[in-house]
Amino acid sequence: MYRIKDIRHIHLEISSLCNARCPLCPRNFHGYPYNDGYEERNLTLQDVRKIFRSDFLAHIDRVDINGNFGDMVMNPETIDIVRHFRQHAIDVYISTNGGARNKKFWQELAVTGASVMFCLDGLSDTHSLYRQDTVFETVLNNAKTFMAKGGHAIWKMIKFDHNRHQIDECRQLSKQLGFARFELIDDGRNTGVAVNKKGEVVHVLGNPQKINFKELLESKKNDTLLLEDIPLTKKNISCEVKKSKSMYVTSTGEIYPCCFTGFYPRTYGHGQYYQVVNKQLNDIIKPNNALEKPLEECMEWFNDIANSWTIDEFNHGRLVICNDYCGQ
Repeated sequence: MYRIKDIRHIHLEISSLCNARCPLCPRNFHGYPYNDGYEERNLTLQDVRKIFRSDFLAHIDRVDINGNFGDMVMNPETIDIVRHFRQHAIDVYISTNGGARNKKFWQELAVTGASVMFCLDGLSDTHSLYRQDTVFETVLNNAKTFMAKGGHAIWKMIKFDHNRHQIDECRQLSKQLGFARFELIDDGRNTGVAVNKKGEVVHVLGNPQKINFKELLESKKNDTLLLEDIPLTKKNISCEVKKSKSMYVTSTGEIYPCCFTGFYPRTYGHGQYYQVVNKQLNDIIKPNNALEKPLEECMEWFNDIANSWTIDEFNHGRLVICNDYCGQ
């Protein structure tokens, strides 16, 4: 059973806007400016205070600021939001592309005591192949400014075919510059085309089946994915967020058990995996916007998700998303 008093961790999206165009990010389509059904919004400090009462924050140990669709550098109230959590003695961890804001911002963020993961996917010649519209030197300088003011910084690197030869050099550079640690990530976002804002292919990640972007976009707009298109390999589900006593909050104030269920089920995901996933969630989701209803009420439907784990078939209510991400 999910109970609000048991929650110890908040996974928080404070912005669904971003300065970058990472080609395999859900907020665009291969780097092309295509919104598949999400609202662009910054969570305000007033929103945060309304959603999370002081008595609730009293039993929260950690907040991770890292959303599905945006980056905290886009939120004008980031510093104030972080300070608010830190005033409640909560550890704050931030993941960011680090490619925006001025020196004053990074100095002030360092003073809050938050830990920041800077996403540096290679060196000057490879970083921007994935982190489109960010500049390696800018991110590195922002990280240096943050660390010079006492900030706890982590170098986070996604492994691709085009940067794997630089892993050791990046790890060594992170030590030389004073990063607290180096994290190498292989999260599966390593195959597909990267295009510019005009839809022209500028780079190919991995070995994708299709590289014709016009065909990919046409398929995205017009194809329909059905539940029967998803093969079932039933797995025993061990819910990670239930074990970690976590919840996910979107920049619009919606409450979900985890980020995987938080891809705006009511509006997002036509013609792809999340069309099926979100259709299933829509069948059980109840009003869950904590800017409109108390947090306790927004969590009530979480138990319906847990109940689905005992169902054998997808077409009878077993959730694809839980089976795929927390199945063992």
